[in-house]
Amino acid sequence: MEISSRSGIIILFATVAVCTLVLFPLLQYVAERDPQLSAYDDDWNDISNFRKGLEDNPNTNYNVSAVLSNPGVLDEISDPSSTLFVVVGTESPYSSLELEILARYMESGGSILVFGDFDYSNTIAELFAIEFVKHRLWDQNYRDNLSLIPTTAIVEGESYNILLNEPVAIRDLGSQYINLWSQGFEWNKKVFISTSKNSWIDSDDDGLITPEDEVSGPQGFTVGMRCEMKSAEGVQLGTAVFVSDSSLPINMMWNEDRNSDFLLSLIESMIGIEGDILFDESRHTQESFGASLFQSALGFYFLLAGDTLIIQVIRLNVLVLVIILTMGLSMRQAEPKRWYHIFDIRKPRPLRSYGHSLDKGILALQDVFLERLRLKHQIYEFDDKSRKDRMSMLADVLNRYNVALDEDIKMLLGNPQEIRPDILRSIAKKLSAW
Repeated sequence: MEISSRSGIIILFATVAVCTLVLFPLLQYVAERDPQLSAYDDDWNDISNFRKGLEDNPNTNYNVSAVLSNPGVLDEISDPSSTLFVVVGTESPYSSLELEILARYMESGGSILVFGDFDYSNTIAELFAIEFVKHRLWDQNYRDNLSLIPTTAIVEGESYNILLNEPVAIRDLGSQYINLWSQGFEWNKKVFISTSKNSWIDSDDDGLITPEDEVSGPQGFTVGMRCEMKSAEGVQLGTAVFVSDSSLPINMMWNEDRNSDFLLSLIESMIGIEGDILFDESRHTQESFGASLFQSALGFYFLLAGDTLIIQVIRLNVLVLVIILTMGLSMRQAEPKRWYHIFDIRKPRPLRSYGHSLDKGILALQDVFLERLRLKHQIYEFDDKSRKDRMSMLADVLNRYNVALDEDIKMLLGNPQEIRPDILRSIAKKLSAW
């Protein structure tokens, strides 16, 4: 029996609907975890008291909100110097693209506060040449049970007695080995929370003190570190604070010792008494299927900005699905009087894509040229290099491969400040045919 094109499309839509509405919820039910560490839930393992403490503090004026889709929104913040990005117990790693956005955000004066332990917080910590040690930290100075460790935190010269719950140690790696920073910045690292001298790291995870375990020195192990960023001129820029206990701000621990006073003072020491505080909710499981689906969809949309082979395959599949959906909808719609072709995937569109920003359009065309140069001449030196590194290598590469360029493209690479919008459009046309 023949199947008409309309029937085929209906079958395809039915398949997509079944997968979305049946298979996805079933898979989520099988693999789901109870939501936790959310600033907007009130269970014992959420952090709503932390959020309310920031909102209701009469001595401060904070605008508290959440990042639901992806940390990429930090790239759109108008005043990073008065913004704090809070990460508590991240349940999935940050991509290289997200880390680049975090680096630019901090270079512009933004601050981040990370509470982590046995999670994926190391994907951020590696930017600052530190790591969360993934072994149990024991301390003979404990309270009630071995998990609860009292210690002292120092914030702007004031001491706070706080209670930690299963922390890990923070190790200083010495030199930064994920280099996504621009040139001319320097870091000042400062330890502000430590364990007692009677503590050790259970390196073999056997729950006992053995010769294989790492015993602390007189200063104890670091469980809180502050990394302050300065420009080459000594101007104070962004601050990154790491606390190696994701349960410190949870509701159950909020009223223990002076935990709440410490957390509020720590925030104030980073951005003052007013500003914007963003809780990263995109790395936590959600309460409802709808919220989880919304979060996954927005995260997937941002993921498509990557540049790996698997992402290219995903893009192709998404494009095919969009085309089929458009065909199906067009069967139900009247023919429009006039069709405006806004998008053309064959050509770079710097002015539309970047909100008519000439500077961003120039940067986009430079990236297009560098990528096409890499593909056309198989320049393996460009692999895994940032845009800035590629630009620094460009002169040598052009000379070595004897690449001839016309005057407009030379202007794009050498004198972009002289480019006008009409010249930019001309360069875009040349690159699309290059």
